[in-house]
Amino acid sequence: MIKVLLTAATVSLIAVGASAATDKAFRKCASCHSIEEGGKSKTGPNLWNIMNRGVATHEDYKYSKALTKWSKENPMWTSELMDEWLTNSKKLVKRTKMNFKEKKDKKRADIIEYLQKMGVQPE
Repeated sequence: MIKVLLTAATVSLIAVGASAATDKAFRKCASCHSIEEGGKSKTGPNLWNIMNRGVATHEDYKYSKALTKWSKENPMWTSELMDEWLTNSKKLVKRTKMNFKEKKDKKRADIIEYLQKMGVQPE
C-alpha cells in the first residue's frame, strides 16, 4: 500500500514538473503573443486555442500575405507543422512577420505541449 502511495506521489510531482517546464518554455513567446481566451493580440496574434483553429485565422490580427497564402495549403496546425514553424519560421514561410528559431527539440516540444493545453480540449 505504501509503495502505491509513493508511486502516485512521484507521478504527481513529475506531472507538476512537466507543467512548469511547458509554462517556462512559453515565456519567450509571451513577449509577442498573449494566450488568454479572448485576449488581445500583441505584436503577434493571440495564441489561445491555436492548435484547434486554422492557420492565420485569428480575427483580431493582420497576417502577412505570405502566411495567408501558405495557410491555404496548410489550413490547420499539427504538432509536426508547429515544430517546423518553431524551428525556423522564416525558412518555412518566407516574408512572414514572425522571426523565431528554436534549435532545441525539447524546448519546441514543451512549447507545443503548452499550446495544446491552452485551448478548448477535445472530448
